[in-house]
Amino acid sequence: MRVRGLNVGRRRDPGGNYVVTMDLETYELLKQLINRLGLSVETVGNVVIVRDKSWSRIRRLVNSARELGISVYED
Repeated sequence: MRVRGLNVGRRRDPGGNYVVTMDLETYELLKQLINRLGLSVETVGNVVIVRDKSWSRIRRLVNSARELGISVYED
């Protein structure tokens, strides 16, 4: 699994959430937006996992990351 930048997929986890993973540095850059969007955040070591049931909120996060020049990896 790549961790640098944003890693996002259109598949849902067993809980029905879309999942985005990122490193701590990327999280710090996007922290305010993530809080404003109300996304669920879980930190596991140096990896941050963001979950939400709404693809439109995840897409807003991805688009904002691209605008900031953050690498986005989609599978």
